[in-house]
Amino acid sequence: MSNDWKIPLNIAIGVHLLVLISALYLPGIFKVKPKFADIYTVSIVNIAEPGAVAQTPSEPEAAETISKASPDNNKKLVPIEDIVKKPAPSVAPAKAVSLKPLKIKKKKATPPPKPSDNDELIKQRREKLARAIREEELLAEKARLAREALEKERQLLTHSSPPAVARPSGGVVRGDGTSGAAGGTSNIIESQYYASIINRLHQYWALPENIEKNNKVTATVVVTIQQNGAVADMFFESRSGDRLFDQFVTRTLETATPFPPIPPAMKKQRFEVGLVFRPGGVQ
Repeated sequence: MSNDWKIPLNIAIGVHLLVLISALYLPGIFKVKPKFADIYTVSIVNIAEPGAVAQTPSEPEAAETISKASPDNNKKLVPIEDIVKKPAPSVAPAKAVSLKPLKIKKKKATPPPKPSDNDELIKQRREKLARAIREEELLAEKARLAREALEKERQLLTHSSPPAVARPSGGVVRGDGTSGAAGGTSNIIESQYYASIINRLHQYWALPENIEKNNKVTATVVVTIQQNGAVADMFFESRSGDRLFDQFVTRTLETATPFPPIPPAMKKQRFEVGLVFRPGGVQ
């Protein structure tokens, strides 16, 4: 006998049991109860009961009874004042509490402070001061070189013939080497005076960088100096071809004047000298 009928029977019984259990328990599982917020009842005004107010008229009767019972009729009875109940103090309503989260204000990031005009002025002044210090150092270096050149020239004068000297009437001549001690002393004094003029010019001779790079430009200027050091005459014997360079030459001569006065030992009223200007210095 075949057992194939048992499997469908078991399946049918299981399905009926599953449907029965679902019908009993599923409605309770999926039933959702609404959630209500808590409700509070607050009595704001306390109103007196009407029965208590109605009893107030009976007080005069009690006053009449008391007056009849008292034997002394001459005394005046003081009526009892009506007792008025004060209204209960009103209670301020409770503040509503918001369920929304508080909004926190975000502070905007402040931008960095911009540099003020005073900072710019201080920066410009520092730059000017730095340039002035550099120019002063350059002038000091040129003065040192001039002193070294003067010292070398003095050493050469003591061991060789007199160098070229300047005459009051103009032009440059060289000594013949046969002059006496007076002529040699005069040449030394003139050389020292010439070196002082070069040293004076080096203190004011400063060129821009673009001109200093061009070492080929040269300008020769003839200057006539009076006894007190003032410039009597000045002219270009040969120009450099660079108008800006010639302007710096003229400006340097005007700024350096007056020159040192002519030494009395030279016994000259005027001293004419030819000056050669180059980017590297004055000769």
